[in-house]
Amino acid sequence: MAAEKKHLKRQLGILDVTAIAAGIVIGAGVFVITGLGAKYAGSLTWVSYAIGAIPVVLAGLSTIYLNLMYPVEGGESYVYPTRIVSKPLGFLSGWGMWLALIGPVAITAKAFISYLNVMPGVSFQTPVVLGAIIVTCVFFLINLRGVRTVSNIQNILFLFMVAGMIIYIILGLPHVKAENIALGSPMGFSGVMKGASLLIFAYAGLTLAADLGEEAKDPAKTITWGIILGALVPALLYIISAFVSTGILPWDQFSASEAPYAAVASEYMGNFGVAFIVIVAFAAILSSHNGELAVGARVLFVLSRDKIIKGKVVSINKFGIPGYSLLATAVVAIFLIVTGTLQLVAEVIVAMFLYNWIITHVGVIMAKKRYPDICEKIPGIYHKGWFMIFPWLGIIISGYLLYLQGWKALAYASVWMLIGLVIYYVRRAKDKDEIDALMAEWPRDRYFEEEEAEK
Repeated sequence: MAAEKKHLKRQLGILDVTAIAAGIVIGAGVFVITGLGAKYAGSLTWVSYAIGAIPVVLAGLSTIYLNLMYPVEGGESYVYPTRIVSKPLGFLSGWGMWLALIGPVAITAKAFISYLNVMPGVSFQTPVVLGAIIVTCVFFLINLRGVRTVSNIQNILFLFMVAGMIIYIILGLPHVKAENIALGSPMGFSGVMKGASLLIFAYAGLTLAADLGEEAKDPAKTITWGIILGALVPALLYIISAFVSTGILPWDQFSASEAPYAAVASEYMGNFGVAFIVIVAFAAILSSHNGELAVGARVLFVLSRDKIIKGKVVSINKFGIPGYSLLATAVVAIFLIVTGTLQLVAEVIVAMFLYNWIITHVGVIMAKKRYPDICEKIPGIYHKGWFMIFPWLGIIISGYLLYLQGWKALAYASVWMLIGLVIYYVRRAKDKDEIDALMAEWPRDRYFEEEEAEK
């Protein structure tokens, strides 16, 4: 029994991975960050969403390529970068992705309380910080029960929020006003691009479906379709709902609201509409919060695989969950809830994701040279020579969007990365031979429970 606690279990199907991937994406992005993007893009926020989808799709293609090469837990965030690109740069990719998952946990928790406070008939205003801490603690306890519990809840929330967004769009379209659409962007094309650079936050997390590679029943099929469907569903909902929202409510009023979609619903659906969209927002925000907390814990867990991070964080509880990694993720999220501001946290998070995407693209380019035998077996378009144009485009576009995050966000991101670099070199100095040997091998079999052992 003791040995089984060290293994992850294959339990997730295509719907499970799609719901977790898209559930991470649809949440704080559409219901909170859309308003922030509208400050720059105005009524062209929907264009910013369309532009923002481009680097996400490119990152998704590169992630699918690497997952087809070698499906493994923590692959996209840590294993592929360390095994293919560079050991220290790869560790920083995983380290940065951990923060990139913690930030949205904090933002979604606060967003839940913001929408709760605009629910019709609710006279008492819940303190945002205190309420967000309670939300995080509740979902920490849910995640402790195991990935099957997480995915079951995620599937319900995901299907409900997609249905709710579709109803919001269908009922809202007849109320779109041409004069609101004509307002355009207050900053012109540069505002649209700045909006796109912020709204990447709304897509960020999609490629982390590959970090569930060892818990998928058929990793090549499940993770591939999970990422594809996880990209298409949010992109369509974001673009159309942003067009409807800024077409019904002038962009300046939309961006000024702490619960922007509820403000739009009040324009054409009254109190019933506000209550309806708040409930949909609850499903979306909690789905995002749930998925981010689950994957964030696993990202920290995989950093311990090569013993750079040691201690109880490596242990897995009786439900197959890295419990102490989950606890650490929740604790840092609560710290950000207390101290963070929306825009700065969002920009730092986007910077972390963009760094990871650049490393992922570089990994695809380098993989064919470093592991030609494995890459030769990759099927479909990924085997074609012209496929390499996608990672190169991804590097260029992601690099430009990283620059658009601004000096303050890049400074904070650099501090976090510097802390990670210190941890890496200090730990490596203590156990150099062991760590180098571990990082020289592909780690899947260390924790993976083989199907034969389960039968």
